[in-house]
Amino acid sequence: MAGKPAVGLDIGTSSIKLAHLKETSKGPQLLAFDTMVLPPDTIKDGVILNAPELVRRLQDLFASNKVRERRVAVSLSGHSVIIKKIALPEMSQAELDEQIQWEAEQYIPFDIKDVNVDYEIINPRAGQGQMDVLLVAAKKAVISELTEVVRAAKLEPVVVDVDSFAIFNAFELNFAVPQQEAVALINVGASTININVVADGATSFTRDITVGGNLLTDEIAKQFAVPWEEAEHMKTTSETTLSMSGVLREVQRIGQRVSENLINEIQRSLDFFAATAMNADISAIYLCGGAALQTGLIEGIERRLGVTVRALNPFGSIVVDPKKFDAQLLQRMVPVSAVAIGLARRQQGDR
Repeated sequence: MAGKPAVGLDIGTSSIKLAHLKETSKGPQLLAFDTMVLPPDTIKDGVILNAPELVRRLQDLFASNKVRERRVAVSLSGHSVIIKKIALPEMSQAELDEQIQWEAEQYIPFDIKDVNVDYEIINPRAGQGQMDVLLVAAKKAVISELTEVVRAAKLEPVVVDVDSFAIFNAFELNFAVPQQEAVALINVGASTININVVADGATSFTRDITVGGNLLTDEIAKQFAVPWEEAEHMKTTSETTLSMSGVLREVQRIGQRVSENLINEIQRSLDFFAATAMNADISAIYLCGGAALQTGLIEGIERRLGVTVRALNPFGSIVVDPKKFDAQLLQRMVPVSAVAIGLARRQQGDR
């Protein structure tokens, strides 16, 4: 990267993650990484319900980490984003720039006036005079809502990305991107699962599933008739504390059931990819996200899909100063860090 990276800001349903990198001769170096929990109902189903609270938390996160850089990269996912791989006749970048709005209109279920459209040519010569293009459309209202909150926190949004692409960015930083096979990158967040299938070196299929780790919290709250915050605490409390009251076994049982539901959703999406792709055999799955460590999720995916599941550690190839960062604390943040680290690789002017 020739320019200066922006600060990666992953604004999720349950927390904000901040990542700041700088390029060095030894590779990217970590300047800051932190997370801040959001109160319930600050953001729900991708909609910001409490903007003033979110602004306060953003300002606190930058202040407590002494981050002076104001330019940020943020991202979207869920129903407000449409990503499709389409085949078009071979043409130049200039020709495609002129035609993309018209082409997009045929593939997008929203009014074209209500969305921002972008694209990337992923295979300029796919054969028979065709090229493969990744088409991305995002609702203007959702982009506007997000960027307004960011600006209210005295920050400058210079990149609006998509969660699935940010995860690919984090993957690319730490692993050799396979050129002759397909791998699935899966981010299991609080309210959304992002799936990005990378085939022959490029994104081939993406899907956002609007369920996630909050499903477990909801089930615990319902089962034990406790408030949501208490259920969240029960979900994350150490096993020894819970086992004293005999609650642990029940929480694990609920966790197993919820994991099966999440695995069903993941399998459906990957089955759809397999039915529509030429190179459909997925050789490995890389898992990340705050809910990725949920009871039985990794083992269940491996068992059901017969594919090796690995943890996606975005810090693997990043230079980390042990005097500045607590290694154990950073290790605990690994599951939730992929989107923020992927965004922190972006810079002003990127497509």
